[in-house]
Amino acid sequence: MKSLFILLFSLCTTVSFAQYFQQDVAYNIRVKLDDQKMLLTGTEEIVYTNNSPDTLEFIYFHLWPNAYKNRTTALAKQLIRMKETSLHFAAEEDKGYIDSLAFQLNGKLCSWEYDAEHIDIAKIFLEDPLPPKGQVTISTPFRVKIPNGNISRLGHVGESFQITQWYPKPAVYD
Repeated sequence: MKSLFILLFSLCTTVSFAQYFQQDVAYNIRVKLDDQKMLLTGTEEIVYTNNSPDTLEFIYFHLWPNAYKNRTTALAKQLIRMKETSLHFAAEEDKGYIDSLAFQLNGKLCSWEYDAEHIDIAKIFLEDPLPPKGQVTISTPFRVKIPNGNISRLGHVGESFQITQWYPKPAVYD
């Protein structure tokens, strides 16, 4: 009985590990901080390798600084549910965002759009489907208005900067 259990356990773990994959993303980011205007200005180039068994026609990107843009973001709604009103009543200069995006695939401008419901998510349309083990180079300039650090994790309080989740990054695909 003991050897049957070990055999079944071994088979189950082998099957589950065989299905596991993780996309590979190699980043090259150049960024400058303007600590007077509370801005990050930069460019990003990533080499995205599709390690999934699927052929991809688009890739979702997180644009986390847009969570600080207005009262309708998921972050703003979550803070209100927690009875935290710092973003809800924040002055415009205390809010944050990411803009100046111009996504390119292998050096050519591409089609992309913000998610209809979540402005902190973008959908990048691949000109050619990306097969398993295929690679694409995705690049974009970007600018981040750093929000007031009293709202959440990304921000500044005086001359102290808490810079987290600040660059465009592909969403996990699984």
